[in-house]
Amino acid sequence: MPARFHRIEALFGGLLDQITYAQLAALVGNADACEDEDLDYKAAHYEKEKKAELAKDVAALANTIGGVLVLGLADDRKSRIPTAVVPVELTDTRLRQIRATVASNVRPAPRIELIAKEDAPGSNQGILIIAVPRSLDAPHAVIEHKQDHRLAYPRRDGDTTSWLTETEVATAYRRRFQQLTERGDRIVHVDQDAEDTVDRLAEDIHVHGQGTALLTLALAPDIPGDMAIDNHAVRHVTEQELRAVPLLGRTSETFTQSRVGPRRIVLLDQEQPANYVAELHSDGSGAWAVTLSAWPLETSATNPWPQGADTDEIVTLVMSALRHLARHAATRTGASGTAAIRARLLSRTRSHSPVVLPGGSQWQAIHLAHERHVPGQQTALRVSTTANRTATGHAHALLDDLADGGTGLVQAASLLVGDLFQHYGLAEAPQITRDGTINTSAWAEPERSRIIAWAKQSGVTAS
Repeated sequence: MPARFHRIEALFGGLLDQITYAQLAALVGNADACEDEDLDYKAAHYEKEKKAELAKDVAALANTIGGVLVLGLADDRKSRIPTAVVPVELTDTRLRQIRATVASNVRPAPRIELIAKEDAPGSNQGILIIAVPRSLDAPHAVIEHKQDHRLAYPRRDGDTTSWLTETEVATAYRRRFQQLTERGDRIVHVDQDAEDTVDRLAEDIHVHGQGTALLTLALAPDIPGDMAIDNHAVRHVTEQELRAVPLLGRTSETFTQSRVGPRRIVLLDQEQPANYVAELHSDGSGAWAVTLSAWPLETSATNPWPQGADTDEIVTLVMSALRHLARHAATRTGASGTAAIRARLLSRTRSHSPVVLPGGSQWQAIHLAHERHVPGQQTALRVSTTANRTATGHAHALLDDLADGGTGLVQAASLLVGDLFQHYGLAEAPQITRDGTINTSAWAEPERSRIIAWAKQSGVTAS
């Protein structure tokens, strides 16, 4: 499977193996196309005397979030914006030299992909892309042949390259082996951390039991990434996120403030306590925790539970959170492959019982509820057959499908929400299907109009 670089694909105008020479040439003078942590331009090939530089540039990308080297585009040294197309040789001999240089000068040798874009049919000149995915085998060392074969460890630092200190190298090696042993438990820890953050925020302002339910969404990539948590990263992520609109079908921002947590950046909305919390971890994992609204339900001898969580809201939040978290993982940290995803619904409506037995729950059980929209007929409230204090759904999905935010996102969300809803006696979510379509009649307003607009914009079938 070709490597994916979502930010660069958006900038270039398509997948790396599908874009054209003309699209790359059009980057000249584009201020948005300046060099960055995942993008570097070279006006010419690395000649024999520059083998060490090629090894350094490739290893630096593999040790950070991955990215691409573009050979054949010159850039301004100050602005880092492409200034001219300078076609380079695209012969098989040149491509073999690049592969051999990387294989013999970087340890362990990282994966690279060479993608040639000819300037004319049959030409052996044009622009060459060297794609370097984020590597699970990091840290990668460059062999310094002029220094008694000493090993040095480069990494991208903005649009430049720096070198890891001995402490950073040791930390990177430890992270490599630690990730292999912790991967199975990672999603549980990420999910619990987000729930703890919500509870702590509520306690800070002496508010308990706000809302009726808490929905948490967690994602943990099977091939984790790496994003430095420093002042530059916090500013960069904050600027992006406080302008973003992660909720599907909305036009206004969700998050209004950010904080720094242990190896993560925390996003909050403006409410006190926060209704929306997102935690973006340095390894590409992440979680949302959202306080839900609810339907008031009639109680009876067979149904003593007076609250029902709105399924329209749950489905929208699941799709929104999965897309948001996947884009963070793939774009900022270089995570890739499949991802474990998890959804939990927890009651936050306190029990009216005057006595809570040791080991018993302080929370009431809650139902799921939704309105079914039937054109020309009155809508009716539907209630799940089972109530729970807490329930969990699990699934796996391709990280790129989630980040792309189209049909693959809907398919993954259908599996995850279905696994959650089965705890409440519902076989699947009526709003979305496993083939990735939107069932418009199963949504109530105003969510119905919002999701139809989003589906049309995203190329998702709505029937």
